[in-house]
Amino acid sequence: MTRVSENSTTNALRYTLNKNKLKMEELQLKGSTLKSMTRPSDNPVSNVEAMSISSRIKDNKQYLRNSDYALLNLTETEKAVEQLIDIVGKAKEIAISQSSDFYDGNIRENISMEVQQLRNQALAIANKRVGQKFIFGGFKSLTKPFTDDGKYQGDKGQVTLEISKDFFVPINLNGAEMFYSTSDSQTKNPDPLEEFPDMRNEQGEKPKDVESGAERNLASVQNSKNSEGPGFSNRENIFSQLDSFVSALENNDAPLIRDLLEKFDASVNRLITLQTKIGSITNTIEKTKVDNESNNIASAERKSNLTDADITELFSDITRHQNVLKTTYQASQGMMNQTLLDFLK
Repeated sequence: MTRVSENSTTNALRYTLNKNKLKMEELQLKGSTLKSMTRPSDNPVSNVEAMSISSRIKDNKQYLRNSDYALLNLTETEKAVEQLIDIVGKAKEIAISQSSDFYDGNIRENISMEVQQLRNQALAIANKRVGQKFIFGGFKSLTKPFTDDGKYQGDKGQVTLEISKDFFVPINLNGAEMFYSTSDSQTKNPDPLEEFPDMRNEQGEKPKDVESGAERNLASVQNSKNSEGPGFSNRENIFSQLDSFVSALENNDAPLIRDLLEKFDASVNRLITLQTKIGSITNTIEKTKVDNESNNIASAERKSNLTDADITELFSDITRHQNVLKTTYQASQGMMNQTLLDFLK
């Protein structure tokens, strides 16, 4: 029969106590955090997935902040477009009434002051800001886009924000597309025949289309030298239309007033198109924002399933191990307190 030494018994009791105490410590730590994992080694696979989900949730929160900022800028831009449509529409109404010969020069001169105020309102809209940034300056958002005489000082920059993974949307309109009636000639697609300068017809001359295209291109280059702003050719814009209207009213020039009616129509149509563009972008952002919020809820639920502890099971285990530890203490109490006299009896 093998003899069990006192050291062996003591070590066994110590091992059992330490094991139960360590398990109790882990359960108490999980109970205080309500998490099923206290260290990555508890469940490496679930821990990696939980970290990936946490990163995705943080990204979505930033996308939501980007969406809110984009909606703020687009809302202010849409309001500016609506106000500008009202201004141009009001100018057109005045032009319709003043285009007839019923009114004399004195009345038209008085009306010109009202049109001048409309121009001042349009200039205030052109230099509108959100916070410290001008919304119609393109990338030059800290520079005043329009001077008092209506000259554009900004650029054609299109500011974009990422509102979802690899999904960018524009959040601004530049002053060129907002206030200028036609697009810059330099941005038009070139004539494909320009790539073949040696092309000749049967008589050895350039085709007429090529010659006329060259003349138009030459005229475009010449016009671009007299630009109102960097990279913009001299062309009609809302400010020049209103200035011409004021001048026509002051000079009692009815034919010029009638000529401006078509230009006002073109400006209103362009602004309505821009308003539609803003509305479509806004709808896209709002839909993407809802999707991001739904993804956050689903991701949070999945992360909870991976990392959160089952409270009922957890506290049941704590109670059970408390009883086990208490029993271990009671069982070892008599053996651990033995003295030499007890063995000599």
